[in-house]
Amino acid sequence: MSNTQTKTIAHRFIEEIFNARNIEMAKNFVTPDIIYHGMAEEVRSLEEFKRWVAEDLTAFPDMKVTILDEFGEDNKLAIRWNLKATHEKDFADFPATHKKFEAHGVDIFHFEGDKIKEAWTVTDMSVLAQ
Repeated sequence: MSNTQTKTIAHRFIEEIFNARNIEMAKNFVTPDIIYHGMAEEVRSLEEFKRWVAEDLTAFPDMKVTILDEFGEDNKLAIRWNLKATHEKDFADFPATHKKFEAHGVDIFHFEGDKIKEAWTVTDMSVLAQ
């Protein structure tokens, strides 16, 4: 798969799942046995992934993710992103603050065919502690 194709899939994945909140669309972007290495946990299936996203969207109901940069080769792609949200529910041992915040991070996607097979998220969540 070309770099252009992986970038297009990654952009659609972020837009559909996180920004438009179409969690059921996940099946179009990730494999049934997706492994998603999050900041606090590891998710190991499409159903677990959908539950994990739903929890994030509940904690941060106005979440908006913007892709700032991307690069990759072959079947791997890294994206650098910005997230803006309001912390409305408890999340990863951080009590809800009901305050707006901004965070930056990186996701690395490993593709199998035209779907994400494995992913890693790296971000500094200390902004929630503040």
